[in-house]
Amino acid sequence: MARLQQVIHEKQGRKDFQKDTSYIDVLDSLAYAYYRISADSILFYSNKALGYSKAIGYGKGESVSLRQMGNAYKLIGNYGNMLSSYRQSLSVAEKIGDSTCIAKASINIAMAYTDIGKYDEALPLLTTAGRIFRAIKDSLDVDKTLVSIGAIWLRREDYDKALQYYQQALQVAEAMKSEYLITVNKDVMGEVLFVKGRYKEALANFLSSLDYFSHTDDKMRKTKTTSYTARAYFYLKNYDLALKYALQSLEFASQIRSTDQVRDADKVLEDIYEAKADYRNALKYSKLYTDLSDSLFNDEMKKKTERLEAKYEYEKKEALLKAEQARKDVLHRQIVQKNESEIFIAGLLIVFLTVLTVILFRSRAAKQRTNRMLEAKNEEIEHQAVLLLLNNQEKDKLFSIIAHDLKGPMHSLKNMLGFLKENSLSEEQIDMMIEELSHNVGYSAELVNNLLSWASSQLNGMVVSPVVLPMHEIADEIFHLFAKRAADKQIRLKNQLDPGLLGYADKNMIQVLIRNLIGNAVKFCRQGDTITIQGKTIGDAIEICVADTGIGISESVLRKIRQKESVTTTGTADEKGAGLGMQLCREFAVANNGQFRVESEDGKGSRFYFTIPAAK
Repeated sequence: MARLQQVIHEKQGRKDFQKDTSYIDVLDSLAYAYYRISADSILFYSNKALGYSKAIGYGKGESVSLRQMGNAYKLIGNYGNMLSSYRQSLSVAEKIGDSTCIAKASINIAMAYTDIGKYDEALPLLTTAGRIFRAIKDSLDVDKTLVSIGAIWLRREDYDKALQYYQQALQVAEAMKSEYLITVNKDVMGEVLFVKGRYKEALANFLSSLDYFSHTDDKMRKTKTTSYTARAYFYLKNYDLALKYALQSLEFASQIRSTDQVRDADKVLEDIYEAKADYRNALKYSKLYTDLSDSLFNDEMKKKTERLEAKYEYEKKEALLKAEQARKDVLHRQIVQKNESEIFIAGLLIVFLTVLTVILFRSRAAKQRTNRMLEAKNEEIEHQAVLLLLNNQEKDKLFSIIAHDLKGPMHSLKNMLGFLKENSLSEEQIDMMIEELSHNVGYSAELVNNLLSWASSQLNGMVVSPVVLPMHEIADEIFHLFAKRAADKQIRLKNQLDPGLLGYADKNMIQVLIRNLIGNAVKFCRQGDTITIQGKTIGDAIEICVADTGIGISESVLRKIRQKESVTTTGTADEKGAGLGMQLCREFAVANNGQFRVESEDGKGSRFYFTIPAAK
């Protein structure tokens, strides 16, 4: 790092050093040297390199600089800017045809996709990158590609396949005789052993890695490994050593400004203090963990809101400026026409009258056209205002219901914790309260999940990513989620979908849709009732029906559902609901080029139908 800074200093002494591509390359190299050490330093040097590259049209320097900026945003947890920078880097690399830059940007995007669970999108990018790296004999990035593929299989919980790729990466590192890469590969293998519950073996790898990382500048790896070491000691019930390494991990994470690692350290400390019966500190770190998690979500939502507001203000000002300019143009033309008329009066009165008649006629016609356009626009604005008012009224009603429904469980939780704190309850009372608490938390979690799905569709717009869906398998997974709740109410669940029935739609949306329908059916079924899911092919679409033999829906409630109004009702076991479910079902079905409808009779059960395109 010191050598790179010396080279930069030497080149800055030369004339027009900003146009020297080798100087830009050194800036990018220095930015890379700060990876896992300082996000601020990466941004400082990569921004400089990006500016100089754009100024002289140096495509490779531009691609590399954007990739380094993405690395910096990854360190500080700004995933939106991270992915945007990586994609811009890939776009520039493809434009200039630089295969090395294409491969490196691809692997960065793939790792970002891995972090958000888009494994199917990540694997092709990694395969392409690995093929390029092998062709150019870049062993370092071949190792990185293998580790990244292993990470995907680790997240998919295929631990044997993950270990297989990590072993391949270790062989590449050993062939390179790179002590750093050998240590990193053993470290990630320790992570696999950790999730498999082989804590002693994992701990041996972590301690060996820490011994090496403590003598390097790789602060991110040291922070992450220290956190894993703390967790390994925690599961081995050595709470004192777990606490020691957890505090170190928090200190390291704070130094590198890694919000994710700080949040993870807070969670480890909460668990350790709870195990040591130090509830005051456990509560302290629990609050820090929760606040930081909420802060990360709220910061992103705030930034999105600010961008939308800025865009709206800009468009509004632009429209006002255009309107003012149009008004001035009309006024200017009128003045010119008036002057010309006065000149013609002096020469020829008949010509003046003819011209004046034409001008008046055209002016009147233009005014009539303008008035008609204004009337049409006003009608459109009034229509949009009515729709917006109705929409806001519906959302106000919806949030009022949500606030009311969340307030009850939260007050119950607060009261229960107060009783537990005072130790004034018998064991039987505690068991009853725990059962009620579990019920309230489950309801609140279901409500928040639906609220988040609905809010995402409202704020971000519907982004539909259709894939082939095995409907029988999806129904089985969702039935498994509701098995206990159904068993508690002695309700039978029947999956009568043909295993060969395939749909083509967004998987997450369809899972949310079916989950809401099954949850709704369980809610309104009595003991001994049955819930059945069936399906059939209709032309180019498939129709899914979730039917129950429960209490059915009254005509008034059914009318509200069909009119897209929020409906909140209580289930057969006093289960609550905020009315979000039916709205989500309808919106997600329509978003996937389908339809949604309900049939029910009070006291005779209900049938919910939706269609989606059939897989071709």
